[in-house]
Amino acid sequence: MKNFVVVLLLLFVARETSGQILADVLDEFTAIEYASESISGKKALKVYRTDLFPQTINGAAVEFGTLDEDASAFFRFRTNGDWGDWKQAVIIFSATGGTAIAGYRNSKGFASDGFEFRLETREGEMAVVRNGGVFSNENDADQLPAPDQLPFTGQQSGDIIPPRLITRTEWNARPFQLGSPVNLASSSYKYITWHHAAGYSADTEEEGKAQMRAMQALHQNIRGWSDIGYQFAIDRGGRLYQGRPFMDNSTSLSQVPVLARGAHVGGANSGNIGTVIMGCYHPPEGSHCEQEITPAAYNTYVTLFSFLSERYGVSPTLIRGHRDFSSTACPGNNNYALIPGLISDVTSLLQTGNEPLGEADLAVGVQQNQQVDISWSITDNFGIETLVLEKISSKGTETVVDDALTVSSWTDASLAGETAVIYLLIASHSDGRKQELARMELDIDSPSSYLLASAFPNPAVSMANFKYFLSVEGLVSIALYDPSGRLLEEWNQGFLDADAWYSVKTDVSHLASGLYFFRIQVEGFSDTVFDKTQAFHVVN
Repeated sequence: MKNFVVVLLLLFVARETSGQILADVLDEFTAIEYASESISGKKALKVYRTDLFPQTINGAAVEFGTLDEDASAFFRFRTNGDWGDWKQAVIIFSATGGTAIAGYRNSKGFASDGFEFRLETREGEMAVVRNGGVFSNENDADQLPAPDQLPFTGQQSGDIIPPRLITRTEWNARPFQLGSPVNLASSSYKYITWHHAAGYSADTEEEGKAQMRAMQALHQNIRGWSDIGYQFAIDRGGRLYQGRPFMDNSTSLSQVPVLARGAHVGGANSGNIGTVIMGCYHPPEGSHCEQEITPAAYNTYVTLFSFLSERYGVSPTLIRGHRDFSSTACPGNNNYALIPGLISDVTSLLQTGNEPLGEADLAVGVQQNQQVDISWSITDNFGIETLVLEKISSKGTETVVDDALTVSSWTDASLAGETAVIYLLIASHSDGRKQELARMELDIDSPSSYLLASAFPNPAVSMANFKYFLSVEGLVSIALYDPSGRLLEEWNQGFLDADAWYSVKTDVSHLASGLYFFRIQVEGFSDTVFDKTQAFHVVN
């Protein structure tokens, strides 16, 4: 009985996803009604029927839920009241199971005023048909002529380092069909559009690669497109995947590839860069669609969209959701509500860049009279034009040293009434970019806490260097955590002397782009004398 309850719950929850999975491939949803049921041998046959306004179509697709991966499905179409023969459907299962789409397509359009769908599963196996509809290939982007003009080439240099790209070769993509890819646009790119993949969710790279193959199969084998419809995809771990092929055989975004036209926003695909997030983010569709974007995935979106905006000249204000072009809930309410903040974050990153301007050390010490001595030094300079020291306190943010390149220390005697302050070294480039090179958060009530804890560069690319200054001796340990608090790596530094600088360098190239935390603990003779956690970003 327990197994039955689990299966029933899974299928009921999955049913609530409604039309989210099919939204990108159907031109018209239709009301599908149960018609009949029978048993043939060891198989259960369920038939569903829908009526259509008479029209010319190329095919139909139906979403259903079952744990029977040997299920089969068939369609037959009605024309002027007469039913045609049953046609075997192609079935595409989500890589994580439970959800499937069955579809039939004829390369030649045909007239229809209704269809029936027959689902065959093992006798006694739960199966739920959710929704479906029809589509026509007449106005598909892949049917449009190739642009006559030269392909649009992006700007080859900039201040945004793109995320690492999992290429089509890595996720084992099938070849492009129906000829060759065509240019996304000729003179400029117009929009960057956000989608969600609904039933295709992935937390790991293995799941992400499998879902890429499943989405490509849905778009090619059922919808009849040349390839997966999106230019890019992001999984919930923040990993970035290549969708459609690049026009110039590039293998990474750092090569600023010429993009191919996709098939993701109906009649608005020209000049429109489509990126899909794996998962389902539209709570009105039910409990299965209540996911919220992870910090890692959001950070990848910010970095990717910043790179696309900088290199291809698309203003952040032209970031859109799929629903801005079509009658769909995509990319889901939970994502669509984030677009204003996404635009703001992309705009900010374009101003600062994530290409490091340099590295710096910042040390802070509290005197007995509550004055604070701050000292700093530049350890690497990649184009710093100006350097300032800022202070954040209960009075707000103020610049306390406006020429920190020519001086290297400052004493803060204005701490009366303060319990905590933050000091920041901010570097500027000649092109206007600003970056935080070092930060120190100081608890005024705990003089023993003047110990540097900072990661450079921030954001980190490939390598991160954790530098710290000990004001007290003790046993030192450093740990690296992901946003969920999961321990990723730990270094036991042993017993270290006071009044000295130390550092730990580590390879972060294997980490997905996103927010991480490093923690430094110092154990004295009887208890913990220091315990500090700070955040840093990784861009890969």
